[in-house]
Amino acid sequence: MKKLEKLVRRAQKGDKEAFVELMEEYKLSMSRTALAILHSEEDAADAIAETVLTAFMKLCNLRQPQYFKTWMTRILIYNCYHLLRRQKRAVPLDTVPEGVWAADRTADYDNVIDIQSCFQELGENDRLVLTLFYLEDLPVRDIAGLLHIGEDAVKTRLSRGRKRFRAIYQEKEEQDDEVYEK
Repeated sequence: MKKLEKLVRRAQKGDKEAFVELMEEYKLSMSRTALAILHSEEDAADAIAETVLTAFMKLCNLRQPQYFKTWMTRILIYNCYHLLRRQKRAVPLDTVPEGVWAADRTADYDNVIDIQSCFQELGENDRLVLTLFYLEDLPVRDIAGLLHIGEDAVKTRLSRGRKRFRAIYQEKEEQDDEVYEK
């Protein structure tokens, strides 16, 4: 049995330290997914907190520990969309989206900004599918289950998202080259 599955089983039996360890393991994963949907670190933190609470309360309902990440991600996506619905009822969302990832101090900052801005220009469906597939390493079948769409639809969104991202990135590169040439 894998280490994470053992942690899930321990957490299901009431081991709070095991649950905390699970949350630490998936903290970055949850953050990336929530930011891909919500574009706001504060809103993402709210959705993650709600997800942690729900996962803690309902963990005993999870039948197959190997699907913990998929189960938790499904809860997170639901909480993100629930938060968006509440916000739309209260105040129109007309804020500028924040960056998806904080720039690592050792990374090439300009490149990180370029990638972030290109990623933000993608549609929400493309951005979410690309995040789940490339950053969270979820297989197409799991993404299809999470989003309640067919596997072919996931593959189509991945293909479309990659093409759009590439086109946006190349366009920005060409614009940058024109600015430097002047």
